[in-house]
Amino acid sequence: MSTGKAMAEWLKDTMEAAEMMASTMERARAAPKLVTAELHAMVLGLADNTKELMDKFGKLGRAARSGAAGQAGAGLAAPQSAETEGIPPSCNTGGKVTGAKKRKPAGESN
Repeated sequence: MSTGKAMAEWLKDTMEAAEMMASTMERARAAPKLVTAELHAMVLGLADNTKELMDKFGKLGRAARSGAAGQAGAGLAAPQSAETEGIPPSCNTGGKVTGAKKRKPAGESN
């Protein structure tokens, strides 16, 4: 996606949200209790949707972890793709790097 297209979509979404809030505020002047109740219901619905997503991703994460634990428990190594083979771990906690030169201890000569 081009930068211009991404900006156009963002501006469109922002404009729609601004128009909705402007109309909501205009209605709130006439009927503040009604608009407050509508906004409250909208926020509760958003919270419910967020909870559903969190539960869904939690289940997916547990399934992935239990699948990986089952493989490790059975003595199977996790499959590596050709892209990650030979690359040290991102945290670099002592993974060996192939092709690295060994350093001579201090005091040794050639």
